[in-house]
Amino acid sequence: MWRFIFAFLAVSGLVGNACAEGTLEDLVAALRSGNITECRGCDLSGAKFKKADLSGVDLTGAILTDATFHRAKLRGAVLDGVIAIGTNFNLADLTTAQMVNGDFSRSMFYGAQMSGADLSASNLTEARLQTARLTSAKLQGAVLDRALMRDAVANNADFSKTSIQQTNLNGARLGRSVFDGATINFAGFVEAEASRASFVSATISHTDFLGADLRRAKVTGATLTGNRFTTAATRDVDFDEAIMSGNFMADGRLQD
Repeated sequence: MWRFIFAFLAVSGLVGNACAEGTLEDLVAALRSGNITECRGCDLSGAKFKKADLSGVDLTGAILTDATFHRAKLRGAVLDGVIAIGTNFNLADLTTAQMVNGDFSRSMFYGAQMSGADLSASNLTEARLQTARLTSAKLQGAVLDRALMRDAVANNADFSKTSIQQTNLNGARLGRSVFDGATINFAGFVEAEASRASFVSATISHTDFLGADLRRAKVTGATLTGNRFTTAATRDVDFDEAIMSGNFMADGRLQD
């Protein structure tokens, strides 16, 4: 019965009413089956979508706190403005998903496919993104404070004006990524691959670049204070174009 009702409302453009009236189980079943592909503002707290195919679904403004999307397909899904605190997206496929201005704090994205996803202005505080693939992802103005991004793949990603404080990016692949205007404090880039990355006008302090690949990185107008670049590859990096003090340079020398 519910499948018929949801299908009718979806065709009639009245999906919002179905979302308001259906139980959580009804909504989950209808979304899983594809009978509805839009559930804006729905309360899906704690919902189970493990291995579900939700490609292209529109969940704008939905509440997804503590929900499970483990190994789910969310390619091209719209998750703008969602509240997804502590949500499980481990190994999910979020390729080109729209995730603007969402609250993903403490959520898990271990091994998730997020290439081309738009996470601009989203809150990813304490999110776990180990080994996640964020190639060409957009994270302008996002908050990544205390996030765990060890061994993430984020080549060509846009981190401009992002807050990266106490964030673990050790071993991450960040080639040609943009950190222009970002605030980076007490973060870890140990052995990260960040050749040709751009840190123009960024503020970077007390961050560890031990053994990182920074060849041809741009630091024009950046402020670098108390960082460690020991054994980092810094060929063709013009530190004279940055404002610097108290940094350990690649040769182990402490800057005056």
